[in-house]
Amino acid sequence: MTNKLALLALALAFGPLAAPAGAQAPALTVIHVGGVLSDDMTPIFYAQKAGLFRREGLDVQVVGASSGTAMAAAVMSGTYEFGKSSLLAAVNAHIHNAPLTVIAAGAVYDSKTPFAEICVANDSALVTGKDFENKTIGTPALNDLNQLVVSAWVDAHGGDPKTLHFVELPQSTTAPALAGHRIDGSIMLQPMLADAVATKEVRALSPAYDAIASTFVFAAYFTSADYAKAHPEIVAKFTHVLYEAAAYTNKHHAETAAMMAEVDKIPVATIEHMPRVDGATALNPAAFQPIIDAAAKFHLIPHGFPAREMLLSAPGLK
Repeated sequence: MTNKLALLALALAFGPLAAPAGAQAPALTVIHVGGVLSDDMTPIFYAQKAGLFRREGLDVQVVGASSGTAMAAAVMSGTYEFGKSSLLAAVNAHIHNAPLTVIAAGAVYDSKTPFAEICVANDSALVTGKDFENKTIGTPALNDLNQLVVSAWVDAHGGDPKTLHFVELPQSTTAPALAGHRIDGSIMLQPMLADAVATKEVRALSPAYDAIASTFVFAAYFTSADYAKAHPEIVAKFTHVLYEAAAYTNKHHAETAAMMAEVDKIPVATIEHMPRVDGATALNPAAFQPIIDAAAKFHLIPHGFPAREMLLSAPGLK
């Protein structure tokens, strides 16, 4: 009952105004947005529940995905209008001239509130980067952000990342794979991280994203180049609402806990006590640069480039 009341309060407080009597409401433009469902999508779910997208004439429907790489492919094929993924998927698309356009910054990592940690089984003896050499690491997609982060962390903690063996594994199956020793380590994201630690399936070893930088944008929203060119007004509206929603949710973690517990099917108490990730409220190329530089350093892309190159057509770029 508490969860339903919280969601109703959001809708009443921020819902769209009713149309005048006798007036016909304009048709909404349906937008499908795909992404791995995690706490970094709080702004989009808040905007959806609170009617912010509908206020702009958009009917945004969120679709879960197994990985950001899969979502990038789905957007390029036209299956979905927009997608959300780790920034590295968008970086790879840009450097290989794929027809994707980054339209907005998604989530911001801050070492003060670690959104993700490298995890091992509760009884694992792995501690240092050296310990991880020749071990098997799970990641949602090969050559993705989690692979980059583990490589950077192992390197920073005395190990050789070239010895790591990466295997594709959805986030939803990571905790049991670690507990069953089918993999030796993996990055886990909130809220699945908090739930797995609370149920003692895994042990959080280190906030591995710190190996990239203490703060940086790690997720982005994108669309196909053709869609961005044909529908600039829809792209601008979506981006504006996303940043507006993030400005609210960044300061109201308690108010969004019940909503995200319903989305992720995880107890509210887990959401309330875990580190919450903030959404970006503007587009800053400097916040994208750490991932690009690290990806070049660890050879996940052939060379680095200025972040502004991949953001030239994004709304709000200064």
